[in-house]
Amino acid sequence: MAKTEALRVRKVSATSLRGRLKACMKAAKGGKVVLIENRRQESKYLVDKEWLDAMMRERESILATLEVLADRELTNRLVKLAKTIDEDVIAGRLHTMEEVFGEP
Repeated sequence: MAKTEALRVRKVSATSLRGRLKACMKAAKGGKVVLIENRRQESKYLVDKEWLDAMMRERESILATLEVLADRELTNRLVKLAKTIDEDVIAGRLHTMEEVFGEP
């Protein structure tokens, strides 16, 4: 799982954003987001696309893990299987990727 940095929020008014769009876009990098506040509309966030894409991938991974963990029967089978893996490795009952698929 990717290490996530603390989210840092910088507030700007919509009026200020209009005059400093380029600087605000540069400020929205990684875990730094810009909160655009406007009296007439709901506030909006300006975020870095790469950062948001990574957060969405991590979210999907977490949801998939939770789905597996919610299935108690499957989780119990996986836990039992995990306990035998070390024994299988020591006994040489598992094959390497090269043995199975050939050398790259």
